Amino acid sequence: MHTSNLISNNTPLPLTEELALYKRYLKMLEHIAGLLLEKTSEQSLSGVLRLLSETTGVGCCALFLNKTNQHDQQIAKLNCTWSTGEAVSRLSNFDHFRELEFQRYPLLFDALQVGMVFCKHLPELSPAEAALFATQNIQTALCVPLLMDDEMEGFIGLFSQHTARNWHTVEIDVICAVANSIALALTRKQAEQSLEVNAHRLRTLVGSTEDMIIEYDQNHQILNVWTDNHAFPITLENHAQGLALEIALPYNMAQAILSASTKLRTQQHRETFEFTLRIHDEDRFFLGRLQTIPAETTDMRNTVALIRDISDLMHEEAQRLSMLETLNLLEEAIIDLSTDGLLLNFSAAWGKLLDVPADREYTHIGQPLTTFVCKEDRAALAAVIQQLAVGKLHSQVIRFRLLHGEEPIWIEAHLLAHHGHKHEITGLRGVLRDITTSHLQERRITQLALHDALTQLPNRILLEDHLQQAIARATRTNDKVALGFIDLDHFKHINDTMGHKAGDTVLVTLSQRLSAVLRSVDTLSRWGGDEFVVLLPEANNEAHIRNIAERLRDAARASIDIDGNETKLTISIGFAIYPDDADSAETLMSVADHTMFHAKGVGRNNVQFFQDIHDKTLDRENVLMQTRLSHAIHNKTIQVFFQPVVDTRTQEIVSFEALARWHDDENGWIPPATFIPMAEHLGIIQELGDQVFDHTLQRLQVWHETHGKIQASVNISRAQLFTPAFVQNLLDKVQHYGLQPQDVILEITESVALLDLSYESKRLQELHDAGFTLAIDDFGTGYSALSQLHAMPIDILKIDSSFTSRLDTTDGQRIVQAIVQMADALSLKMIVEGVESDTTVQYLQSIGVHYIQGHFFSEASPAGVCQLLLQESVSLFS
Repeated sequence: MHTSNLISNNTPLPLTEELALYKRYLKMLEHIAGLLLEKTSEQSLSGVLRLLSETTGVGCCALFLNKTNQHDQQIAKLNCTWSTGEAVSRLSNFDHFRELEFQRYPLLFDALQVGMVFCKHLPELSPAEAALFATQNIQTALCVPLLMDDEMEGFIGLFSQHTARNWHTVEIDVICAVANSIALALTRKQAEQSLEVNAHRLRTLVGSTEDMIIEYDQNHQILNVWTDNHAFPITLENHAQGLALEIALPYNMAQAILSASTKLRTQQHRETFEFTLRIHDEDRFFLGRLQTIPAETTDMRNTVALIRDISDLMHEEAQRLSMLETLNLLEEAIIDLSTDGLLLNFSAAWGKLLDVPADREYTHIGQPLTTFVCKEDRAALAAVIQQLAVGKLHSQVIRFRLLHGEEPIWIEAHLLAHHGHKHEITGLRGVLRDITTSHLQERRITQLALHDALTQLPNRILLEDHLQQAIARATRTNDKVALGFIDLDHFKHINDTMGHKAGDTVLVTLSQRLSAVLRSVDTLSRWGGDEFVVLLPEANNEAHIRNIAERLRDAARASIDIDGNETKLTISIGFAIYPDDADSAETLMSVADHTMFHAKGVGRNNVQFFQDIHDKTLDRENVLMQTRLSHAIHNKTIQVFFQPVVDTRTQEIVSFEALARWHDDENGWIPPATFIPMAEHLGIIQELGDQVFDHTLQRLQVWHETHGKIQASVNISRAQLFTPAFVQNLLDKVQHYGLQPQDVILEITESVALLDLSYESKRLQELHDAGFTLAIDDFGTGYSALSQLHAMPIDILKIDSSFTSRLDTTDGQRIVQAIVQMADALSLKMIVEGVESDTTVQYLQSIGVHYIQGHFFSEASPAGVCQLLLQESVSLFS
């Protein structure tokens, strides 16, 4: 160790003083050696610094150890200090003194890193070092490096405050010796910590292993036994150490180890052995391995035996073999592939899938899987294999055609990546299943689900999907989309005069002729009945669209021969264009549909474009209102109001009629007479009816809990009435709300109920048998016959308000009296609608009508208002 510009006092001292200095420092060195020999701790290091401070008389001694901070910079970090009281208080507030960056103080650290002692007065320091020490009023700094394997790992700092200090050579030599002792102590401490960590790691590893580990010497005496696994079926007591193997171990175990030891000594390599033990009435199987290691105290070699219970593994292997035998019985083929798609192995079903003899299967090993796949499907399969091999996919299901004799078969393959012990992808595994029958059936089902059964054209679902895609593309590319509704003129006349079979022939022929006019990118769909829809994507050329429209009309006009009769056809077409006429798929369909009706209204057998209609203001508003109604029903914002039916004898409410109400954001409250037909035209009347029914049952449930039994009536549309599962759906809904069918009155208008008496009566009888109360609404407007009423299973007649409004005339009174008498004759309850005056009430009571509905009692109101009406129903007459 060298000194850097050492500040020392080399003036010879008197012999007595020099002896006293040696004695004092040697005594300090002796105490320091004693401290460091006991234990290297923060307390012992602080004691060393205290002895240095007391012996040298400096104000502060500090120990710094090298560290690397979070910015990968070398620093010297203050480990411990010993100072006078004043110095302690000052240093405790000096943050910069706790971590010293090498690069900030080059004069100090350059000297220390080459093993030199740094000793300087304050005026001799560089600005950086001077600023560091000046804040603590340090006048002289003596820094001695701690060298470990010739590398500076820290330093001791002795700092003189207030006055400069000169150091004698003897003092510096002793302090250097102290620094070396500290360096050795720290090195020893690091070694002890490393040994302790390694020992702990060894104990942890041995304790966590499933093996029993036995170390024994050449005399077969046990030196150590490790096993912390309580599930291991063999236990050895602590006193097994020092005993011979044949005494401490079970006989079969000892003999297996001794036999393997003999082979190990003669062949000088690792040796394995097996043995079986009967434990708890069960045979357990063990596998062991012997290996020699150097002995700690002699030149001899000891032996370590690692013993593992492999009973479970053997059971698993037996199960695996049984599983393989089972897999060979299955029709599914199990295959193993390399990461580049080569066949490595396969089960017996592989040959069955390919229809090849078993003696030829071996030739498939090493060939690409794609070799056995139809050419059209190879690229897709190869892409999946590549993605699995590089880890982009963990598993994937893919369908392809596998070569099978003359005709390929459809295969569903479930492929997944197989990982090695280092989590790298080592190969692929797959299960191949013949799905030819189900695949063809799925295609047939898909065809049926998305295509019209008669014409094989796309149906509504597929058309709407194509339309959404076309509009999405047009939005991205600023293209246009044309949509045309096509209606066959006077088709009902063909059906009625020539029969449904002839009508089907007409529809099929027409669909073929219209399809022949279109491009491959166009879509022709059968919308329903005699209506078709044509979709023209990428329709940027208006003249081209109009040309296609005329060609469609001309194609339909060609005559059709039906059973020897030449029949002429005409069609009416209405076209709308996105985005010129509409900003969404739904609006575009509404506009095109409306335009088609306009074409029929101006004479049929013509093509109309929405942009050509002169007065489009009303038409556009009607279309937009239809769109808003569709949204209102879809978002379930249609409201339900209730109008009470009152028994004039008890002056109590006996039932409520549920009435749909729609508040349009643009036009306010829309009359039901306007939006109900609109919902029927849009084909969403059933959704509207279901919402009204659900809301009514929910409210009726509350009224039953608060006011006892009361009925509610709901209007049923024709579309709802003839839904196949209509009756069962109603029963399920009623049960869901804890109600009975008798709590619900189903109102069917007279015109609907008598449209097809034989069919309607059957459905009405189902509802009546289920327990629902049936009412004919708007009675008297459908011109029904008494015989028809007699044949219908109805309970209530509701006289239309048009008759009530004429009760101030003699003829009006006679008509109502006749209806009342007929209802009495048929034992039907009578409800009169549209009652608005006390005079009307009194007259109806006089002719025996007791159930009355109208504004005289209450207009249709929200459910909350009806709740109040139930609480004070007597006030309805006051």
